[in-house]
Amino acid sequence: MSSRSRAFGYTEEQMADAFLVKLKSRKGLPGLGRFNEVFRDVGCLQGTPDFIAVRKNRNRRIDQLDKDIGHVGPTILSLLKPKAARTLDYLISHCEYSRKSVVTHLNNLIKKGLVTKTKSNSFVQSVDFVNQAIELWAFELKLNNPKRAVFQAQQAKSYSEHSIIVVPPGQEKNYHRFAQTMERWGIGLATFDLCFANES
Repeated sequence: MSSRSRAFGYTEEQMADAFLVKLKSRKGLPGLGRFNEVFRDVGCLQGTPDFIAVRKNRNRRIDQLDKDIGHVGPTILSLLKPKAARTLDYLISHCEYSRKSVVTHLNNLIKKGLVTKTKSNSFVQSVDFVNQAIELWAFELKLNNPKRAVFQAQQAKSYSEHSIIVVPPGQEKNYHRFAQTMERWGIGLATFDLCFANES
């Protein structure tokens, strides 16, 4: 994240700290509600989003899922496809975690029914995951540099159902020139006011 901006009086890091509190709060985000799990700065195949939030879809078969899919789980899920199987070596080479950590979390995802092991000892997303038993939300926080924000949000769409750019109030006007691109990729834009972050 970038250094302190004189225009705002706080850094992206400070903004992210306050946003994390809101993400994990009892009420969650206005208009979106609560998330089951929140992960910060998770290294994925396509970039490192500021936050990945996991929400269980109550209309799906969530009775097989536990609350915690581990800090490596979202990365593994982002690398897997419903039909194109990935080997263990592939997953390890594309994760920023140790072999032991990847194997442990992969087995955890298999137990939870989110990942299926094929006959050739490769791995695919399970039917439950494809049917969106859980939803992945990616949030990219930016004080400035909208071009970079849109690029990072595009990367996040390769593995998440929802990708949202979060900016301070008044900065949304800087994204008007990217409106068509954001609409094409299904990228959302939201504001977050640090001044009211602690309000319940």
